[in-house]
Amino acid sequence: MHFFGIMIKLETDRECRMDVCDIHAVPPCGMQGVSMIYVTADIHGYYEAFMHLLREIDFSQRDFLYVIGDTIDKGPESFRVLEHIMDAENMELILGNHEEFLLEGLKSRVYGKRNFIDMELWYKHGGKETFEEYNRMSAEQQQRIFRFLSTRPLYQILGGTVLVHGGVIPKKTQYSSWEELMEEQDRQTLLWAKEEFLMHPFDINLEGRVIFGHTPTSEIQRVRGEKQTPGVVWRNGKRMGIDGGYLFGGRLIAICLDNDTIYYVK
Repeated sequence: MHFFGIMIKLETDRECRMDVCDIHAVPPCGMQGVSMIYVTADIHGYYEAFMHLLREIDFSQRDFLYVIGDTIDKGPESFRVLEHIMDAENMELILGNHEEFLLEGLKSRVYGKRNFIDMELWYKHGGKETFEEYNRMSAEQQQRIFRFLSTRPLYQILGGTVLVHGGVIPKKTQYSSWEELMEEQDRQTLLWAKEEFLMHPFDINLEGRVIFGHTPTSEIQRVRGEKQTPGVVWRNGKRMGIDGGYLFGGRLIAICLDNDTIYYVK
């Protein structure tokens, strides 16, 4: 497997490419038999709030949930959230920048090389407790988490809906498909996009929308000079932000892609 430019062999002896343009999830079994499809983001280790949200949407085994990044850090039960998603056959995690932080930390452990700037930045944003908890796990648990995160997608395209953690920055206005647009994005943009994405006119010709997390919607409103209303979905043309800033006193948000119903948990 290619991991940050380094080849890693998994126990299956199967190689997986982790290049940006390859990392988009395949819809689960063609969505056959799925009742409702939901999306949420930025749970940040708040397991009880996550369970509350699943009850709120009446989530069942026939439904499917996409979590668009940042399951871990800052909250009290990061790995409980992550392992719940790992164990669920009807949930998919799309990589966020905090999972990327963890992968960088695990890479430093595997190869004995540490990027101190990234580690320090991660520690400042809730990573210290996460990394310490990981170090207390058994080798089997550690390997399972490492393998899972190493193969998560960076985005998902569902018809005319794109799910991504950070954002998308178009380089032109005319595209033949969402796939063409997504293939020109780099890893940094998909995981970390902020002001350039939020202030972009996003005047592309494609029908559909980009649903993203990463930036709390009240922060989006501040950056754009809009009236701040914490904990609500942010909409602007073909963009929809769903990080309700739960860890800052806002709300955890989920949206049903089938009927656009929005659910909030305080």
